[in-house]
Amino acid sequence: MSIRVLNHLVDGDVDRKAAIGESVDADGPIHDRRISREDVPDEWEHAVFEAENFIIEGPASVEIVDRSGQQIQMDAVADSLDRYLESTREPGIISTRHDDVPVGVPVWEWTTDEGVHYETTVDDEEFTLVANLGNETTKSKMARLRCLSGDYGGYSVTVYSNQEHRRNDGTRVTVDCDLHAVTLGHESQVMNPAADFDVVDFKHGGVLEAAVRRRLRRRNSLAGRIEDRL
Repeated sequence: MSIRVLNHLVDGDVDRKAAIGESVDADGPIHDRRISREDVPDEWEHAVFEAENFIIEGPASVEIVDRSGQQIQMDAVADSLDRYLESTREPGIISTRHDDVPVGVPVWEWTTDEGVHYETTVDDEEFTLVANLGNETTKSKMARLRCLSGDYGGYSVTVYSNQEHRRNDGTRVTVDCDLHAVTLGHESQVMNPAADFDVVDFKHGGVLEAAVRRRLRRRNSLAGRIEDRL
């Protein structure tokens, strides 16, 4: 079984064929890719490292043709939603950049300490998703940081289109699907231009530490520079 290392060096950095099939010692300089508190502005340190919950909410899919030429009917999303949120064997995930690594989980609803209620819903036009991002891995911490900085402000869904109409103009209209993941990304990676989210709550224990209620601006930011360096 092969091992996939997410942060492997690019071709040309080392002679990667030299040690194939051999067992080697862990020597040489260490490149530390973890995110540290020194990398994060003071006002975000708690939200990235300590907050037990980090809630985002917004439209994950809207019934319009996306940049790939696909439109997902909301009835198809509604039919796949229970399995996406509730399956114990094939659970849906929250990921980043269409990667297959989970950084959070979808949730049906969330109520802030101030009494603001958010729900995962599907209506005739829009799939609105509430998600809770973790902080147990480097990728999940980075996801929180990128949400706060505005680098991540858009949702994009990963579905398997079981049944679709293929129109003469090339548009594909999905009428039955399996919903597998909702990914976070920059606007350039979000297929549906109307699918964006807000950070609505981050909490530590039962005490509300902060609430951010502004539309996240998509821009080059501190988080992007940190990730490039790491």
